[in-house]
Amino acid sequence: MSFKPCDYPDRWKGILFVLGLLLLDALFVRVAFALGPDAGSYLLGLCVLASLPVLIYVGYRTHGAFALEYWVERDGVTVVWGTMRQVVPMGEILRIQQGADLANGAPPRPWHFPCPDCRWMASKQLGRVRSYATRPLPEQVILVTASGNYGLSPSDPDAFIHALQERYRLGIAHPLQAQVQRPPLWTWALWRDRQALALIGLGLAGVLLLFGALCFRFPALSANLPLHFDANGLPDRIAGKAELFALPLIGLFAWGANVAAGILIYRQVQRQGAYLLWGGAVVVEIIAGFALRNLMRW
Repeated sequence: MSFKPCDYPDRWKGILFVLGLLLLDALFVRVAFALGPDAGSYLLGLCVLASLPVLIYVGYRTHGAFALEYWVERDGVTVVWGTMRQVVPMGEILRIQQGADLANGAPPRPWHFPCPDCRWMASKQLGRVRSYATRPLPEQVILVTASGNYGLSPSDPDAFIHALQERYRLGIAHPLQAQVQRPPLWTWALWRDRQALALIGLGLAGVLLLFGALCFRFPALSANLPLHFDANGLPDRIAGKAELFALPLIGLFAWGANVAAGILIYRQVQRQGAYLLWGGAVVVEIIAGFALRNLMRW
């Protein structure tokens, strides 16, 4: 049996925030193209890049706020929050409590937007409560279990509690375990590997540094530059300075290709091979950086 949470109009603020940030990013991109390669366009590009994690995070929480619901079944309660499922076994529920006092010093933070009541909360009586709700803790239906406490806010609390009691009386058919079910992408060991994340992040930083160095120097460079030299060190190819972007693009391609290939190898439990690929991308970027530095001297 499925129960929807209490209506929460503020979740629409999440959609408005995402749309507003997308429009702002589109404006930044348009201005950056109008400016051409320079320090200003590069900084605007960094702003757009930095906004992507914010868009993903707020978008996920907004999706969770709209998808939130509670499934009451014979063997337990399943809370649906976005792509995540929180399973609360029926056999572990000790009691149902309506409301609890919120401990002092635990206000919602900016990263709890939207739906600030979907988070870990601290109760004076119960301790930590994992809240999947659209109402404050004193207005929630709390499932108290041996392994943790879960705060819910069904739109019809009486019907929810009645359905829960009915299924409890039926007895457990298939015992469940308290668990959080997430998409496979969330469970990758890669997210907990600091060395892997450091190598990938270092490669991304190298790409940004290549583009940044060129963009900051680009307006001051001559319109045409020597891009190739013969065996005697004399320039044998002169081209427009825009062709210098080939070097940062080589670094970007090397980083992107090696990250993708490294992830495939990493998932096959060949971590050292993945580390070599990610480190190799950094080496390519260093070589491209030296070449770019030498060419920008002309």
